[in-house]
Amino acid sequence: MKTLAALFSSVVLLAGLATAQSSQQTPAAPTAAPWPGDSVYAHPGLLVSVGTHRLNLYCMGSGSPAVVFDSGWEDWAPAWSKVQPEVANFTRACSYDRAGAGFSEPGPMPRTSVRIAQELRTALHHAGVRGPYILVGSAFGGDNVRTFADLYMDEVAGLVLVDADADDLVPTARQEDEHRREVGIISQLRDCRNLIAEHKPLPELPPRPLQPHRTCAQQFFRGLPEAEWSPELNAKLLEIARTKVAMYDAYVSEMEQVPADEAWLQQHRRSLGSRPIRVLTSGNHGVGHLERKPPDTPEHLKYEEENTLAQASWLALSSNAKQMFPRNSSEYIQFDEPEIVIAAIREVYAQYAGSRARSQPLAPGQGFRECAECPEMKIIPTGHFTMGSSDEEKHWAASHGAKAEWVADESPQHRVALPVFALGKYDVTRAEYAAFVRETGHPAGDGCYETGNPGSPKRADASWRNPGFPQTDRDPVTCVSWQDAQAYVSWLNSKVRRPGSTPGDGPYRLPSESEWEYAARAGSTTRFWWGDDDGAAAGNAWYKDNAAARTHPVGEKAANAFGLYDMVGNVWQWTQDCYAESYAHAPADGSAAETGGTCLRVDRGGSWFYPAWLLRSATRERNPAGYRDTVMGFRVARTLP
Repeated sequence: MKTLAALFSSVVLLAGLATAQSSQQTPAAPTAAPWPGDSVYAHPGLLVSVGTHRLNLYCMGSGSPAVVFDSGWEDWAPAWSKVQPEVANFTRACSYDRAGAGFSEPGPMPRTSVRIAQELRTALHHAGVRGPYILVGSAFGGDNVRTFADLYMDEVAGLVLVDADADDLVPTARQEDEHRREVGIISQLRDCRNLIAEHKPLPELPPRPLQPHRTCAQQFFRGLPEAEWSPELNAKLLEIARTKVAMYDAYVSEMEQVPADEAWLQQHRRSLGSRPIRVLTSGNHGVGHLERKPPDTPEHLKYEEENTLAQASWLALSSNAKQMFPRNSSEYIQFDEPEIVIAAIREVYAQYAGSRARSQPLAPGQGFRECAECPEMKIIPTGHFTMGSSDEEKHWAASHGAKAEWVADESPQHRVALPVFALGKYDVTRAEYAAFVRETGHPAGDGCYETGNPGSPKRADASWRNPGFPQTDRDPVTCVSWQDAQAYVSWLNSKVRRPGSTPGDGPYRLPSESEWEYAARAGSTTRFWWGDDDGAAAGNAWYKDNAAARTHPVGEKAANAFGLYDMVGNVWQWTQDCYAESYAHAPADGSAAETGGTCLRVDRGGSWFYPAWLLRSATRERNPAGYRDTVMGFRVARTLP
């Protein structure tokens, strides 16, 4: 939204708060994959009926709770083009065009926030996107998502307010002044609407301090064309702005209803209880571009201080609320510092998911992520299995390249019973490990072996950051030792530690060797989790014949019956156990075998470097606890109540 002061030509644009008033919020871990482009917003998405008309929705990604975006006044879905695709990397993300705007059809008048919230909920339900929702509102969109929360609290998981309008909470004199300015803005917008309806040339709008000249059609968002967008998207948005009379009608009505919307919010203010709220305050609520920011004035500083204090009042709506202050943003934080918005959404998502995992009965197959930085986990059901390999399987392995002594340690076969536990859905990725390193400064070590052979030369300049082949943030981290994995686990536990608990304690850990094999088999008794055919390996794992001598992003091959990806292939995975040459004294209860001293540590699963016979569920390996190699990674386990 262009703040009212920014839109009305007789008012000087407003700038940011003094630096002393703000503190920087540290972004979360970088997201996994870059967004390939914004062309999706240049075409209709899913047109969903809400009764009298259809709303245009863009939904991407999967998971729950879904994140739902509402944009500012004179904005629509493309306002979230830099944020929505990144959020879709970890959950369902939906933006939309309000009635009359963008590709949505015009709706009934008047366009109140209550009507807008009702239509949005109906559209989401009709599109099959059920709550709970994390609601994200920018500027005027903040009025709408707060209204949604007051109307449908049971369907709300949390709020992220991105420099949202708070005029219902500012001093009365300021509120009345804003309402007077709205009259001029409405008149100007209606004049533009009439010219477009009559197909007449569009004159330039009145000049603004430090701003470029513009016509009626260029006033949307923070000015068209927008440098952050592709030519294709800018062209389509300008076409809509030059031709769609219904959009002008909708925005006129939305602004006409602002005083009534604010009164409704004052009368229906509800607590969100412990639902997380994150309030992002730029200190530049009236500034669309920082490089065009006018000089500070006492009036401007007062305006921004009132706005910041009004936004801070939302903290009283929840016992889990925080105000964040991006330092380098205009009011369009989602353009200038999108990582801050993504971090706030991810934090709300993770806190809701962690709270749900702790408070609800855990069912086998259920997934959860307990904190923003925590890996996604899968609940592994209680059960029992036969661990190890038969003589027949050992003979098969020997016929496919193994030596008899290499597989002798898979005996004797023995029965193991396990309680319910959780295991990482994927191997720990580079992005997840990078978040740990950024926060702790954990060292990369003194080099890394390149070939999977401890006897080969160590490359001193190799590390998890540079293993010697290209990786994405979604690739499994490599060149990490058992000791590195333990440090990562300790850091995870610090994220979820309960008050009064002992530092170092916590539910996260490496899996025991028996837990790993039980989870890898996922109920199977065959050589591989998918059956006995090594010829089917290519569709289920990355290994020597198909990996092209490098790792690949997690989750690209099929999941096993427990919903776990890359349990074999891609990278070997450290377990908690000390290695023994047989299972003669192996625990039968799912616990790890520990000797109480220095030992070789067991790793499981095969990797990109090795042949298919090593992808068997029973395959074992062992290495020193300090050993780093380009074939070595890990996934985490979690003890459950």
